[in-house]
Amino acid sequence: MLVVFGMLVGCSTSDEQREYSVPAALCGVPVDPDLVSPFLPPGKTVSVRKKTPVPSRTRCQIDVDGKWALIASQEWWTEGSSISEVADAHPELESAEPTDGNALLHSGTGAVARVGSCANADLPEHVLYTAIQVYASEREDASAMKKLITAYTNEVERSSACR
Repeated sequence: MLVVFGMLVGCSTSDEQREYSVPAALCGVPVDPDLVSPFLPPGKTVSVRKKTPVPSRTRCQIDVDGKWALIASQEWWTEGSSISEVADAHPELESAEPTDGNALLHSGTGAVARVGSCANADLPEHVLYTAIQVYASEREDASAMKKLITAYTNEVERSSACR
């Protein structure tokens, strides 16, 4: 009986291997792969796709083995929109509370952050927010999410999106 159990455990750990490289950028925004890694499941292949569903929103979708794993986005909201309003648009932010003077809101499966100093001539009177949503199951880590959203937001602030 123990031999069979040992064989089953051995098989299940081999199924848990990641055979792909974790992306070092989220659609052109450099991010340390070690910050993204906790939110990606095991699998064989990864693909990264950039989508712009509306002019005020850019999404970077990471799929693992053809399934949604993580979406990082940059979203222009009208000035005066609260971080809670932005978070309400992201279902993976259940039970998250604002922190850092209402500039950041995160949970184990998602986060929203206001980008500090950023303006867009095409979208006057708008504020840029970043968001991350985790769709991979059993990939929840609030502490790691705070680090990821902070790093992603800092890089977005330095990017062409804010020039």
